[in-house]
Amino acid sequence: MTDYYNQNNENTPPPRKKFPWFRVVLIALLSGIIGALLVLGAFKIGSIITDQANKGSQVNESSQSKGGNVLDGKSDKYKTVNQMLNDVSPSIVGVINMQKAQSLEDFFNGSAGKSQEVGIGSGVIYQKSGNDAYIVTNNHVVDGASEIKVQLHDSKQVKARLIGKDALTDIAVLKIDNAPGTKAISFADSSKVKTGDSVFAIGNPLGLEFANTVTSGIISANERTIDTQTADGTNKVNVLQTDAAINPGNSGGALVNINGDLVGINSMKISSDQVEGIGFAIPSNEVKITIEQLVKHGKVERPSIGLGLINLSDIPDRYKNDLHTDRTDGVYVAKVSHQDAIKKGDIIIKADGKAIKDDAALRSYLYANKKPGDTMKLTIIRDGKEKEVTVTLGKK
Repeated sequence: MTDYYNQNNENTPPPRKKFPWFRVVLIALLSGIIGALLVLGAFKIGSIITDQANKGSQVNESSQSKGGNVLDGKSDKYKTVNQMLNDVSPSIVGVINMQKAQSLEDFFNGSAGKSQEVGIGSGVIYQKSGNDAYIVTNNHVVDGASEIKVQLHDSKQVKARLIGKDALTDIAVLKIDNAPGTKAISFADSSKVKTGDSVFAIGNPLGLEFANTVTSGIISANERTIDTQTADGTNKVNVLQTDAAINPGNSGGALVNINGDLVGINSMKISSDQVEGIGFAIPSNEVKITIEQLVKHGKVERPSIGLGLINLSDIPDRYKNDLHTDRTDGVYVAKVSHQDAIKKGDIIIKADGKAIKDDAALRSYLYANKKPGDTMKLTIIRDGKEKEVTVTLGKK
């Protein structure tokens, strides 16, 4: 046994050790700092991975929602229309479709196999990554191209790479690797666009000689469904109608509001001696969805319901007695390819509880909300009675 002595050599109890509060607090503080740094590092690594995965598939969404007319001072962001156009113009480019010469005449003059310019359209830069830029344009602007060039706002021309294209929506995505001095446009919410809103079409009508041309007008109708002929067949598309002048070469260019935000991609017009000022643009919300698909897959993967459909409104009155319904909205199932729950003669009136007016409404709901392999509940009329069935969607 060990004895403890004081200076007077007297027996005293052993001294009580003090609890190391300072050391505990210091260790806890250091642990917290190290833990925070580790979490921050993991967050940054995760952000880098996410950024790489999303590169090229996202657009800049505008927080501005104000509509209005062309009068100066009505914009949320700009004092004048001229100021807005100067700010937006670096986002607009020319798109040059180059194709290899293959005619017999080209063979004899020695130009066979060489790329030559066959068409010019417009495009819009929607995302910047360093000096790289992603561009949205029309599919028909780049269709058949063996090489694509892009002319920037400062007239410099650079080569572009095709990321993906889709004939049915008439949308294509390009990428350029060197685009200093350019900027990405912001996307408006096209569901908030109203008839009468002022808009401006920016592009290259009739070619690069008239690059950066601006025309103005209004939204003539904020929702139109029209039939279009594409390389993949006939398709019904939802478009914005405008009276802003749209000419050959404007295709793929921007339709912007008074805040300089993209409301649509100019796509087509009705061209006739008897027609004035009827042009169409693909709404920005639909462009955004298509861009994401094209960047991720190089194409748009659409679900297929596997049915041949006829609109009830298209069926002659003399045949409607056999349908066991007096409805005019809905679609009649004329053919069944790969669905067991649906029979020929059924009438589809709802999809997941949403009323279906015609085959265009059903197709729009499918493309916007479903993907191959998903299931969908259909409300049908069979033998005069309403019932609900579930179908599995295939790939178109």
